[in-house]
Amino acid sequence: MPVDSAQPSWNRRILAALCDTLVPRISPPDSASIDEQVFWSTSASDLAVDQILDSVLPLWAPHVKILVARALDGLSESFADNPPDRRAEQWLTVLADPSTRPGALILQSTVLAMFYTAPDEASQNLTWPALGFPGPLLEPPTAVQFPKTLKLAELSEHGSTTMQVDAVVVGSGAGGGVAAARLAAAGMKVLVLEKGAYRNEPDLPQLEALSFPNLYLGGGFVWSTDASVGLLAGSTVGGGTTVNSMACLETPEYVLAEWAEEGMEGASSNEFGPHIETVMQRINAVPSNTVHNSVNRILNRGLDAAGLNRNTLARNAKDDDDRFCGECNAGCLVGCKQSTMKTFLQDASDSGAELLPNCDVREIVHADGRAVGVRAVVSTADGDRDVVVEAPIVVVAAGALASPVLLLRSGLGGPSVGRNLHVHPSYFVSGVYDEVVKGWAGQILTSVSHDFEHVEGKHGFVVEAAPMGLGFWTGLTPWHSGEQHKREQLRLEHVSGVWGFVRDHGSGRVECDADGMPVVTWGLDDPVDLAVVRRSHQELARILRASGAKEIFTFLPSDPRWRQGDDFDAFLDTLGSLEAADILTLSAHQSGSCSTGSDPATSVVNGRGRLHDCSGVYVVDASALPTAPGVNPMVSIEAYASRTAHFIVQEWDAEIPQG
Repeated sequence: MPVDSAQPSWNRRILAALCDTLVPRISPPDSASIDEQVFWSTSASDLAVDQILDSVLPLWAPHVKILVARALDGLSESFADNPPDRRAEQWLTVLADPSTRPGALILQSTVLAMFYTAPDEASQNLTWPALGFPGPLLEPPTAVQFPKTLKLAELSEHGSTTMQVDAVVVGSGAGGGVAAARLAAAGMKVLVLEKGAYRNEPDLPQLEALSFPNLYLGGGFVWSTDASVGLLAGSTVGGGTTVNSMACLETPEYVLAEWAEEGMEGASSNEFGPHIETVMQRINAVPSNTVHNSVNRILNRGLDAAGLNRNTLARNAKDDDDRFCGECNAGCLVGCKQSTMKTFLQDASDSGAELLPNCDVREIVHADGRAVGVRAVVSTADGDRDVVVEAPIVVVAAGALASPVLLLRSGLGGPSVGRNLHVHPSYFVSGVYDEVVKGWAGQILTSVSHDFEHVEGKHGFVVEAAPMGLGFWTGLTPWHSGEQHKREQLRLEHVSGVWGFVRDHGSGRVECDADGMPVVTWGLDDPVDLAVVRRSHQELARILRASGAKEIFTFLPSDPRWRQGDDFDAFLDTLGSLEAADILTLSAHQSGSCSTGSDPATSVVNGRGRLHDCSGVYVVDASALPTAPGVNPMVSIEAYASRTAHFIVQEWDAEIPQG
């Protein structure tokens, strides 16, 4: 059922004053270099952050706008006229109030990230020289160097378009790309519909401020209803495989055993393993592609000193040159990332499949318990166009946030659609070092430790080096004053981050708002998850201290810190007593919202990936995974899609008249 919300408004003077409260002009210290003088004396409004924010706020999800409006309502009408110190005090009060904190954190992180990443006409930012940040490493290549090679479907010249295919695949990421390749190879006429645009190397400027709005669902973070978790999900041709960090890990055997217990066919290691091996080979996922950058070397140093195990990650790369790495999450500028756009979608295209990007599928059409096709709207230069695709097979692969929304809008899937959402909540801890780190440079995920996977029964966390995107890091560093935050960023090149992402025990849900966007509810109301949160922060802090950190801090709003000479055990005690209200988490891995199972009352698809309540509709993405995979999920999703496509082909062949 759609979640409807009123449309709030906000005072633009207060919004502008808030931007300059968060990032004010400050008189530079006498010791400041020329670059640092520019940095200190530049405010948010000097970079037009207030104007940018005012233009993007109306595009945010209704429930997010309500949270933001609530935070702004916590400021007095005289806020814009108050002196800077008084404005800062008021804002800290809003941040401390549980009723206004969620919207305040969303606003604050957005303003800070915009300030440090918004490019000028020369694709530069005034803050970068002082931070030591290089900006884009290369000019975008030309279309001659990187032509678009996927075969595109054609629309009718005027009016709506109707197409007939054997199978329509909704989504082009890890699940949809693999399914399209397998079905096309089996001789089916396949059409892939992708909500995002078809962007390849010439369209990827290595600028966070441009890549996030263009490549991610919702233009960046999709925030939960209480802003307790911010979720990243790719929305472009190739989906998450275009923007992920290239960490390739096999599905753990204990997870496969859980999936088999839930009723997933072909989930034993003997049956699932060949699908993993096949996709790993196709995407060239091997450790020999891996070169540790400074953040991963520091992590390795800490793991070794702490007596912990570690492995070098396989990466899905080809002809990799690590000099130009560091912006994986903005898409690969040099064409080395073997996303589905480079692999399975190309295989599908070579077998005759067609792609229709900028296509928002609004409904799965069905009759008498069987799929008939889909209705969609395509954005074109001349406006929106209606498209009807007639197909006896509909393959749903829009991701764990969007797939349940599509089923809900179509009246399909039964009572469990959107439930059982798992998010791999991620927690970040940072160390400050004497050495220059420049954590944004080089391959971003290359080492992993599994030593804490089972700290609470079958649940725990994986330890990896943290991708240190500039906007991400500056936006989430705790804020106490404009001066303090700027001073923090001036030492950013000496910061190294580590993260633990948790195999969550509890779960959330996905609903649908009036605009067809996902509305996510997820929280730390599960005692197992809270215990893992505490343990993960403690162990990450121990690893950083063992690696030589002189100071340790987190992204937690309460900002617990340890500095060399402080009582480290007392710091660990603080981290070990965190409560749910203290936590801000992020997720780039969502799953489970259209889960597999044998009971239609508690699951959405059967053991072979087909909807319980509609023949011909299959789910091949992470939403069908009944429990969280516990590792970076791309390979697990691709193997699951390969397995499910095998069943689709079997059922298709059985229905083709013989003779």
